[in-house]
Amino acid sequence: MPQRFVAHSRVMRALVEQVRRFAAIDSNVLITGETGAGKNAVAHELHARGSRAKLPFVVIDCASLPGSLIDSELFGHERGAFTDAVAARAGLFERAAAGSVYLDAVTEMPIDAQGKLLRIVEEKRVERMGGHGSTAVKARIIASADARIEDAVRGGTFRGDLYHRLRVLPLVVPPLRERPDDVLPLAKYFLKRAAAALRRDAPAITRDVAAALRDYAWPGNVRELRHTIERAFDAADGGSIRLDHLSPELLDAPAFEPDRVVARRPTLDDVERRYIAATLRHVRGNQTEAARLLGISRKALWEKRKRYGLD
Repeated sequence: MPQRFVAHSRVMRALVEQVRRFAAIDSNVLITGETGAGKNAVAHELHARGSRAKLPFVVIDCASLPGSLIDSELFGHERGAFTDAVAARAGLFERAAAGSVYLDAVTEMPIDAQGKLLRIVEEKRVERMGGHGSTAVKARIIASADARIEDAVRGGTFRGDLYHRLRVLPLVVPPLRERPDDVLPLAKYFLKRAAAALRRDAPAITRDVAAALRDYAWPGNVRELRHTIERAFDAADGGSIRLDHLSPELLDAPAFEPDRVVARRPTLDDVERRYIAATLRHVRGNQTEAARLLGISRKALWEKRKRYGLD
């Protein structure tokens, strides 16, 4: 994959493999994960790796769509459909043509709009406001949602039928605290990018800064790391990145314990992956003993290790 998709940890390498496989399939994809974990990068990678790469990639920011304009933005409108409709306008699904439509933060869409979106997903057709005919939707649909989307479904704020139709191919982006091997490579990538914008060489990261970055829990995930590195780059003014270039909040935070139970409610896949990883650590990598303790065959264990990047 391109360099922008940094994947040094085992769990991210497993995700990269899933993205590679899913890119060759036209089914709907639902990407879930915590805020800032990298869902947008995964969505772009799905499009870039597939047969639609040279076609439009249309992003629908569901959180910022004004309620009064949702129909017009999604479906488009004909001239005279409402007071300000002085000219016909294609909606976002039409503009995507045979490319990809990315529904970013789909759970932020109002419940009534979710019903309209469901019709598009099911029928693969869209009708402009004020129009009398419909147009086939040829674009692939990719959606992203917070890791708590299942809570939203149970709570009735997100439609269960829409959730299941979007989640044909599920992708889970793990939080940064669960992939510490990616922290320094990501930090160096962001430094390199910031330096390139000013036509400079990327500054070095001192050992104590590297340790501080590794030990921090990163509640804001990759987005927080990027902002931290960009601020440090500005503060360093061409020199090495030192501890005094990092925020007090990062330096004052207690050392992160990777095995600590995370605050969010894990998915079943999260629980299974962590349990298998803990069992493998307990038996020091003995596959036969791990399979026995887990109550599965060695072949089943091998398949699960491959699925979760526990090779």
